[in-house]
Amino acid sequence: MATVSGTARLDLGRLLMVPVAGLIFVFNVRALAHGGTHGAAGALRLFGAVLTCAFYALIIWCYLRRGAASATSRSVTAHTAAVVATWTPVVFSMLRGTPPGAGQQGVSDLLLIVGTTWSLWSLRFLGRNISVLAQARGLADRGPYRWVRHPLYAGEIIASLGLAVAANSLAAAAVWLGICGLQAYRAVREEQLLLTTLPGYRAYRGRTAALLPGIF
Repeated sequence: MATVSGTARLDLGRLLMVPVAGLIFVFNVRALAHGGTHGAAGALRLFGAVLTCAFYALIIWCYLRRGAASATSRSVTAHTAAVVATWTPVVFSMLRGTPPGAGQQGVSDLLLIVGTTWSLWSLRFLGRNISVLAQARGLADRGPYRWVRHPLYAGEIIASLGLAVAANSLAAAAVWLGICGLQAYRAVREEQLLLTTLPGYRAYRGRTAALLPGIF
């Protein structure tokens, strides 16, 4: 339950995200337990799998600790973009083309590791402000948020590029470009809410890049 002005309110986001993230966490742990490692490539993939498990564990922890939102966007398109952008990466496994070569697979693993590590760092400092939908809770301006306003989205874009590279198909490339567009739209609509809700966000926005340091 979340509490606003002394009134209990059901946190639907927590009720949905905690069990879903929990199931994904268990699935990844089981895959990790049954997966073998062979050489440097296997070790790289194992490290990526461990980071993925840590990512979903941290999502659960952040959702369990988060407080009530002070405001929520009423935009149906913003909500749709947020949900689709969050869960679309799961379709990459169904869009596989020809098997990637060893070099291409290595690039894929590195992108996954970089994107997931950046996402973990972002989640650490996003903390109780976590939300899939555009909501206002507090201003996160530490850690990677010192340099970019949406580091979690940037990490997800990089990690999903790794999945697209491993899928090795035009369909996967098209889906990845769609994810980039959805994340950008999601960030814009989220900022419209934060600008009118959080004191200090306008100044923070003026001195901090959107997705890449020094750009936009």
